[in-house]
Amino acid sequence: MANFAGSDAAPAIGVDPFSGQSMEAMPREQTWSSSWLAITLCFLAVLVDGLDTSSIGVAAPGIAAAFDVPAASLTSAFVCTSIGAVLGYLASGPLVARWQANRILAASVAAFGILSLATPFVESVGQLAALRLITAIGLGAALPAAMSIATSLCPQRFRASVAVVVGTGLAVGGIFGGVLGAALTARFGWQYLFYVGGVLPLALSVALSLCLRRVAPDARSKDAGGGSNGAVGSIPRLFQGGLAIKTTSLWLFSFLIFADGYAFVFWLPSLLTQMGFSPEQSQFGVSFFSAGGLVTNVILMLLAGYVPVARIILSAVIVALVSTLGLSISEFPPIGTWLLVAGIGAGLISSSVGQSALSVAIYPLSLRAHGIGFSAAAGRIGSIVGPAIAGLLVSMGVAPKSIVLVTTLPALLAVLALAPHVRGRP
Repeated sequence: MANFAGSDAAPAIGVDPFSGQSMEAMPREQTWSSSWLAITLCFLAVLVDGLDTSSIGVAAPGIAAAFDVPAASLTSAFVCTSIGAVLGYLASGPLVARWQANRILAASVAAFGILSLATPFVESVGQLAALRLITAIGLGAALPAAMSIATSLCPQRFRASVAVVVGTGLAVGGIFGGVLGAALTARFGWQYLFYVGGVLPLALSVALSLCLRRVAPDARSKDAGGGSNGAVGSIPRLFQGGLAIKTTSLWLFSFLIFADGYAFVFWLPSLLTQMGFSPEQSQFGVSFFSAGGLVTNVILMLLAGYVPVARIILSAVIVALVSTLGLSISEFPPIGTWLLVAGIGAGLISSSVGQSALSVAIYPLSLRAHGIGFSAAAGRIGSIVGPAIAGLLVSMGVAPKSIVLVTTLPALLAVLALAPHVRGRP
């Protein structure tokens, strides 16, 4: 019977990572249920990550009112959240290489849970920004560790699909945070969003500690493909063994696709309003953007086990590119505009999730947390730069359709960045 915990080099062939029993002696259903339990916990860890990441934006109006400051004063807290996430992504790989993914995942989830509980007690915007910086380091460290664990527990054919499932937890958490935040802040106040956003991760961290104790292959060991020279998972190895071109192009792709995606996330309502749509219609357009991404995430998840993930992502980016071009040069009735917006979201959101799946396809287990973390960090930097450039163009009075046209350039460059991956195996 094949080992379902399909890591690059399983610690012991035919041994279940949860119980240590021979898988030949275990019912097939028991092995599968154990692996799917771990994958589900990894998804939930990323979901609460997304909930806590989005909480600062959801609670922002209430925080601004409580501190008696304009909403723009909270920009520092938003920026510090992004910077902290970048630091967490960068730190995750080295931490996993030293202490194992299961420990880092449980610790990071517990850390951002505790720090979220502390958030309602800040007394100034400066304190809030500093706390969000530290909190986001824990938020950033969770995703690569969760994906590294989840993708080590399934056959190679389905690793990309599992990566998409786990990565989608961020979006689900963001949606959950928005719905939960609206209800909690309206009835109890903004503080309760952070109370819930702290208690849930702490409870989950206990489950992660108990259930993943024996699940994660040790990326430090010789069996995990890392050798014994102490340099396992080191950053230079991302550029060795023929990986240099793919690593560089992956980072470039992540930066470009996140820059484009977040530019639309932050500025799409304003751009649509300037195009003549009412505020209500503009918000409706944003829902189409998210819906398009959700649909293509499902498609990506279903196809990734059968079609090379790089080719699926390439198709998604082309859809976004064509839709963006159509929105920038043509006049459409509202329904036509919504469909184009959905096409943009379909391409950009699925590509943002897909870059992690591409990392999984490229790197062996010993480098996987590093690869996912650094790719996500490049994307997060793009998520800062993209909206900043779009905001600059808006402040300069550039026509909205011209701004939309400018966003086709990063999408086109992203297509070119995918070339080494489309030609290769992933």
